[in-house]
Amino acid sequence: MKEPQKLRYFINSLKRGLAVLHSLSSSAKGLTLSELAALNKINHSTANRYLFTLRELGYVVQDPLTKTYMLTPKILSLGFPFIRNLDIRSRLVPYLIELNQELDVTTECAILSGTEIVFVERSRSSDVFDLNLAVGSRLPSYCTGLGKAILAFIDLDEARQVIASIDFIRHTPYTIVDKDRFMREIELTRQRGYAVNNQEMALGVKTFAVPIMRDGIAEGACGISVHINRLKDSNLEQVFIKKLKEISQKTAI
Repeated sequence: MKEPQKLRYFINSLKRGLAVLHSLSSSAKGLTLSELAALNKINHSTANRYLFTLRELGYVVQDPLTKTYMLTPKILSLGFPFIRNLDIRSRLVPYLIELNQELDVTTECAILSGTEIVFVERSRSSDVFDLNLAVGSRLPSYCTGLGKAILAFIDLDEARQVIASIDFIRHTPYTIVDKDRFMREIELTRQRGYAVNNQEMALGVKTFAVPIMRDGIAEGACGISVHINRLKDSNLEQVFIKKLKEISQKTAI
């Protein structure tokens, strides 16, 4: 399609509406009309029209005291059906549930979205450490085992572009915040076939992860997260890695 034709079919108002939704989804405390207008570089009148429409449709509410706008749970109806119907999720769920029940570990699966991972399945263990994460939760890819496993097995140029866009922030004393060191970590992950995250996102949590492949490229990753106190048995890590590699082989297409 030629460029003029593309422009004729492109709906700018839809683009701006989606941008408003994205702004609201990125704010935990909600946004005022002025803040929303400033973030999206639109005037107050236009921002107010978008907010009015979203309120009428049930996707947004306004706090009567703070006057801030925030998303309602109805917004989940746009994303969760997509996640539930993902092929990678349907392939992995039986294995993740079985592993969770057999070893009492947290099992999880995620895909890459920009510089973050999005959880598409998670079965929690009985460990009290367990993070408050659920399907749809997002975490930075660079400080998660699942993110490392994906970045190590996607197209190399794509991985470099993603890594170049990452804003490395230290979450714990163990977080890798140097890009060169992180690239070496990705190369090591590629060589051994699995990723390790040792307390880089949360203290006390260690994760092992493997890529889930489609046509030789990672479309996501699955992993096991445990409290480090459980790893005093040196053989347990190898048990986890062996079982994860078996799942990776069984679910590759």
